[in-house]
Amino acid sequence: MSGRYRGTVLEDFTDAAVARLIDADWVDFWRTSEGAPDDIVDRLADRIAASPPAEVRRYETPSDLDSARVELLLGVDTDRALAHLARLGQASEAINDMCGARGVWVPADGPAERRYAPVSRTIVTARKADPRLAAFVDPGTVFEDPRGLGCALPLTVPLLVGDALLPAALRGGGHPFVMSFCSECDADEDLRSDYGWRLGRFDEERAESCPGYAPDEDPQPLRLRLAPAGERRWDDVGRLGGRPESLQAHPQWPACCGRPMWFVGQVRTGEFGGVGGSIYGFRCECGYAAQPRQIT
Repeated sequence: MSGRYRGTVLEDFTDAAVARLIDADWVDFWRTSEGAPDDIVDRLADRIAASPPAEVRRYETPSDLDSARVELLLGVDTDRALAHLARLGQASEAINDMCGARGVWVPADGPAERRYAPVSRTIVTARKADPRLAAFVDPGTVFEDPRGLGCALPLTVPLLVGDALLPAALRGGGHPFVMSFCSECDADEDLRSDYGWRLGRFDEERAESCPGYAPDEDPQPLRLRLAPAGERRWDDVGRLGGRPESLQAHPQWPACCGRPMWFVGQVRTGEFGGVGGSIYGFRCECGYAAQPRQIT
């Protein structure tokens, strides 16, 4: 489903209408409410307040109708929806947790806050590179010890997002995405749930199990640029901003300092010569970074 508002489906939010949305696409049904008008948003919030979810739905299970309505409100992504989410999240722990899983921070008081740029930018290959998007930089210039968690071969930094493309609170050294290109253990490296680092140093304890085998072929250098805001391209290699695009109905959104981390963007690893899948970059204002993975 596209992320465009479908008024004929969402007008009254009846059980039957919401159930049809879930049946049509139980992973991305919540995106269909994007940009819904204020009067529709108000009615949806009233329905949620009258019957809030008792608990957060389990990972990779179809949403119950009460939770589905919260997901639809999260999908609206307007200031009006954020105002309702703040009120509902402050009154319900389950709704607060659901907000965090979609990158919306609900403080103890005050308005809810997006932890992502509302408009995404697509990263595409180009004849002339954008200097703010550096491909295949020397990992030794980014990390004190660039070796993988279980491999002696240095990790690869397929993309370093320059400070100019990051929110002001996150700037300092840019944001690196990391991969392993060891020909023997790259799948093991990529399947790990996440990397975490602060100030150029990985937090996880290393347990080296592979001496490191260079890949059979060196990755081809890429010249990258950003497509116009909101434009979708067939030749994309990733994107910055927006919310993560995932095959999972309830994706992982790391938290730090008591709130969801800021979503920087995602990279399709296969386009850079790695194992097929995506890596998702997150940052916190304190300087901590995390990178969940999804293998397809």
